[in-house]
Amino acid sequence: MTTILIVDDYAPNHRLMSFVLEQHGYAVVAAYDGEQALDRLNNAAIDLVLTDLTMPKMDGMALTRAIRGDARFAELPIIIVTGSTREQDHVRASGIGVNAFLTKPVESEDLVHEVSILINRDKTPPPQTMLQPKVA
Repeated sequence: MTTILIVDDYAPNHRLMSFVLEQHGYAVVAAYDGEQALDRLNNAAIDLVLTDLTMPKMDGMALTRAIRGDARFAELPIIIVTGSTREQDHVRASGIGVNAFLTKPVESEDLVHEVSILINRDKTPPPQTMLQPKVA
């Protein structure tokens, strides 16, 4: 089962995103700041991280830099889910290796769509080859 780490200091956001993702067959692990998120990454098999930008102790940007700085997690998909609409946040996030950027409030379909794309990005089946009929 695919496991998603949700990092957000606001419990209602956790509940909503967890509910939506669990309804689509994902397992969810919770963290309420970047420090807890790093602990969860070290103690569970995580397939994707959803993180807010603004959190106590360690924000989403610092968390992303820490994840990208660890070779074990360098390719781990990261989605920022934030209330920030500032273009500079989007640019900074892209520059440090965030895979997707969603603005709150996030539509359930958009969340599931982005997660699905990133989870399945390396699971594309090989192209089928056409068998040519043998000519006698």
